[in-house]
Amino acid sequence: MITGRQERPEPTPVIVLWENILMLPIAGIVDSKRAQEIMEGMLNKILETQARVVILDILGVAIVDSKVASHLIKITQSCRLMGADCILSSMSPAIAQTLVQLGIELGGITTAATLRGAIALAFDMTGFEVVAKKKAATK
Repeated sequence: MITGRQERPEPTPVIVLWENILMLPIAGIVDSKRAQEIMEGMLNKILETQARVVILDILGVAIVDSKVASHLIKITQSCRLMGADCILSSMSPAIAQTLVQLGIELGGITTAATLRGAIALAFDMTGFEVVAKKKAATK
Protein backbone atom coordinates (compact mmCIF):
# COMPACT_ATOMS: atom_id res chain seq x y z
CA MET A 1 0.00 0.00 0.00
CA ILE A 2 1.30 3.44 -0.90
CA THR A 3 0.93 6.18 1.68
CA GLY A 4 1.93 9.80 1.79
CA ARG A 5 4.53 8.99 4.45
CA GLN A 6 8.06 8.19 3.61
CA GLU A 7 9.44 5.05 5.25
CA ARG A 8 12.28 5.59 7.73
CA PRO A 9 15.47 3.99 6.52
CA GLU A 10 16.96 1.22 8.60
CA PRO A 11 19.52 2.43 11.11
CA THR A 12 23.10 2.21 9.93
CA PRO A 13 24.52 -1.08 11.24
CA VAL A 14 27.65 -1.09 13.36
CA ILE A 15 29.53 -4.28 12.51
CA VAL A 16 32.00 -6.02 14.80
CA LEU A 17 34.63 -6.71 12.17
CA TRP A 18 37.22 -8.28 14.44
CA GLU A 19 38.25 -8.17 18.06
CA ASN A 20 38.59 -4.47 19.00
CA ILE A 21 37.59 -3.35 15.47
CA LEU A 22 34.20 -1.97 14.43
CA MET A 23 33.04 -0.98 10.96
CA LEU A 24 30.26 1.35 9.99
CA PRO A 25 29.27 1.38 6.31
CA ILE A 26 27.62 4.73 5.59
CA ALA A 27 25.46 5.09 2.50
CA GLY A 28 22.96 7.64 1.29
CA ILE A 29 22.33 11.10 2.62
CA VAL A 30 23.82 12.13 5.95
CA ASP A 31 21.73 14.89 7.49
CA SER A 32 21.88 16.15 11.08
CA LYS A 33 19.31 13.68 12.41
CA ARG A 34 20.93 10.68 10.71
CA ALA A 35 24.40 11.79 11.83
CA GLN A 36 23.16 11.93 15.42
CA GLU A 37 21.69 8.41 15.11
CA ILE A 38 24.94 7.13 13.59
CA MET A 39 26.96 8.72 16.37
CA GLU A 40 24.76 7.33 19.15
CA GLY A 41 24.81 3.83 17.67
CA MET A 42 28.57 3.94 17.20
CA LEU A 43 29.30 5.25 20.71
CA ASN A 44 27.03 2.65 22.30
CA LYS A 45 28.75 -0.13 20.33
CA ILE A 46 32.19 1.17 21.37
CA LEU A 47 31.07 1.11 25.00
CA GLU A 48 29.57 -2.38 24.62
CA THR A 49 32.56 -3.94 22.84
CA GLN A 50 35.42 -1.78 24.17
CA ALA A 51 36.57 -1.43 20.54
CA ARG A 52 39.82 0.44 19.92
CA VAL A 53 39.39 1.14 16.20
CA VAL A 54 36.38 2.20 14.15
CA ILE A 55 36.27 2.19 10.36
CA LEU A 56 33.81 4.66 8.83
CA ASP A 57 33.37 3.45 5.27
CA ILE A 58 31.79 6.19 3.12
CA LEU A 59 31.74 4.36 -0.21
CA GLY A 60 27.96 4.77 -0.41
CA VAL A 61 27.94 8.51 0.30
CA ALA A 62 27.48 10.21 -3.05
CA ILE A 63 27.61 13.86 -1.96
CA VAL A 64 29.70 15.49 0.73
CA ASP A 65 29.21 19.15 1.55
CA SER A 66 30.50 21.15 4.51
CA LYS A 67 27.64 19.93 6.75
CA VAL A 68 28.26 16.26 5.96
CA ALA A 69 31.99 16.74 6.48
CA SER A 70 31.28 18.44 9.81
CA HIS A 71 29.11 15.50 10.88
CA LEU A 72 31.82 12.99 9.95
CA ILE A 73 34.42 14.98 11.89
CA LYS A 74 32.14 15.10 14.95
CA ILE A 75 31.59 11.36 14.77
CA THR A 76 35.35 10.72 14.65
CA GLN A 77 35.98 13.12 17.54
CA SER A 78 33.29 11.48 19.67
CA CYS A 79 34.76 8.05 19.00
CA ARG A 80 38.18 9.32 20.03
CA LEU A 81 36.72 10.60 23.31
CA MET A 82 35.43 7.06 23.90
CA GLY A 83 38.93 5.67 23.38
CA ALA A 84 38.60 4.46 19.79
CA ASP A 85 40.64 5.69 16.84
CA CYS A 86 38.74 6.26 13.59
CA ILE A 87 39.70 5.46 10.03
CA LEU A 88 37.71 7.14 7.25
CA SER A 89 37.75 4.83 4.24
CA SER A 90 36.59 4.61 0.62
CA MET A 91 36.57 8.30 -0.12
CA SER A 92 36.02 8.85 -3.83
CA PRO A 93 38.31 11.20 -5.77
CA ALA A 94 35.35 13.56 -6.28
CA ILE A 95 34.66 13.74 -2.54
CA ALA A 96 38.35 14.29 -1.79
CA GLN A 97 38.45 17.17 -4.29
CA THR A 98 35.26 18.66 -2.85
CA LEU A 99 36.64 18.57 0.69
CA VAL A 100 39.82 20.32 -0.45
CA GLN A 101 37.82 22.94 -2.39
CA LEU A 102 35.60 23.57 0.65
CA GLY A 103 38.71 23.99 2.81
CA ILE A 104 37.63 21.20 5.17
CA GLU A 105 40.50 20.32 7.48
CA LEU A 106 40.76 16.59 8.10
CA GLY A 107 44.02 16.80 10.00
CA GLY A 108 44.12 14.23 12.76
CA ILE A 109 41.69 11.92 10.95
CA THR A 110 43.27 8.77 9.56
CA THR A 111 42.12 7.98 6.04
CA ALA A 112 42.43 4.97 3.75
CA ALA A 113 41.63 4.88 0.04
CA THR A 114 39.83 1.54 0.26
CA LEU A 115 38.08 -0.61 2.82
CA ARG A 116 40.81 -3.20 2.33
CA GLY A 117 43.44 -0.60 3.23
CA ALA A 118 41.42 0.49 6.27
CA ILE A 119 41.12 -3.09 7.50
CA ALA A 120 44.88 -3.63 7.11
CA LEU A 121 45.52 -0.39 8.99
CA ALA A 122 43.06 -1.36 11.75
CA PHE A 123 44.76 -4.73 12.16
CA ASP A 124 48.11 -2.97 12.43
CA MET A 125 46.74 -0.49 14.99
CA THR A 126 45.39 -3.32 17.17
CA GLY A 127 48.43 -5.57 16.86
CA PHE A 128 46.83 -8.22 14.67
CA GLU A 129 48.44 -9.71 11.62
CA VAL A 130 46.82 -11.53 8.75
CA VAL A 131 48.96 -14.41 7.54
CA ALA A 132 48.22 -16.67 4.59
CA LYS A 133 47.82 -20.33 5.41
CA LYS A 134 50.44 -22.68 4.15
CA LYS A 135 49.08 -24.81 1.37
CA ALA A 136 48.71 -28.47 2.19
CA ALA A 137 51.35 -30.63 0.59
CA THR A 138 50.02 -32.67 -2.31
CA LYS A 139 51.10 -36.24 -2.86
